Amino acid sequence: MNARQGWALRLRLRDDRGSGSVLALAIAAAAVALAIALVIGLSVHAARTRVAVAADAAALAAADTASGRVPGEACARASAVADAHGVTLADCASTRIESTVRVTLAIGPLTLAASARAGLPR
Repeated sequence: MNARQGWALRLRLRDDRGSGSVLALAIAAAAVALAIALVIGLSVHAARTRVAVAADAAALAAADTASGRVPGEACARASAVADAHGVTLADCASTRIESTVRVTLAIGPLTLAASARAGLPR
């Protein structure tokens, strides 16, 4: 390698200064984006679980009331239990043998829904 080639190599290497900082910033931005995506995804999963549990509890409350074990009106009891869980009772059908409920929860642009059925053992 002669002096001219060495000088050209040094000029090219000098032009790459600061590229490590840009790469580090890009990696950090990707890590932050991934963390935000995970937080959003896990929040939606937790909300979905909450809606399912609320539907189960509301159906059980309606079934207990419809069977006569608890005084009151079945769908009113299901609505009270749904409200206690922070969800909305969207539909309720109850007979002495079986109760079916559907609850919803609005989270931003998403509306999560779950249905549950409960009744007397066969």
